Amino acid sequence: MTEGHPNFSHITTIIFDMDGTLIEHTWQMERLCQVFFAQFADILAPVTEAEFFDCFWSKSADLWYMMIDGIIDGDTAAKYGYVNTLRALGRDTTLTDSMLAYWIELVLTEAVPFEDTFTVLDTVRQNYTTGILTNGFTDLQQRKIEKYNLASYVDFTLVSEEAGYHKPDKRAFFEALKLGNNASPGETLYIGDNLEADIAGALGAGLTPIFINIKNNLAAPEGVVKIQGLSELLTLLEL
Repeated sequence: MTEGHPNFSHITTIIFDMDGTLIEHTWQMERLCQVFFAQFADILAPVTEAEFFDCFWSKSADLWYMMIDGIIDGDTAAKYGYVNTLRALGRDTTLTDSMLAYWIELVLTEAVPFEDTFTVLDTVRQNYTTGILTNGFTDLQQRKIEKYNLASYVDFTLVSEEAGYHKPDKRAFFEALKLGNNASPGETLYIGDNLEADIAGALGAGLTPIFINIKNNLAAPEGVVKIQGLSELLTLLEL
């Protein structure tokens, strides 16, 4: 192994997070919300953008945790984020379907693979079992996977809603390992950009995490390797 690099000779399996790791979100959330609200501003008036999203994020957070607890499914959680918001604001709940569809359209427009995503996935897969484990609603996450044909570059994909567990819950990682030919946690790398969901979650499940921090604005926990781009993974693995 190259001097200064950790020894990954025992690694057989590499699992990637998706958002912020393989896929870049090119818009700031502020812009996404502005463009979304502008589409419905006239119908929602006099409700302001701030009033709408203050209510929406609160309702959506409650529904997200209901999904995590297995009380409702992801489709219901996504839909009722809008239904409950519109109802609370005294607006027409029949806007729900068009709002949900437009949000998905915007996200699929602004979420694009990083420049080196496909090269890295293709190279790594020639030497390791590879997969994607991502938190989120199955419908939206699968649309991202399908739009960029990511499933053809890895051996398996798993959305947390499908798994029934959500990172950092170690059971989400264990479900992914099952899909990776029942890989051992000790022989598996997990590449992710979120310190809690990805890094702490992987450590808790016994995997070896690599922290990808594109903006180089966060420090990795002690003992965790940090990279600023996917291509650096190829150097670490000597590929």
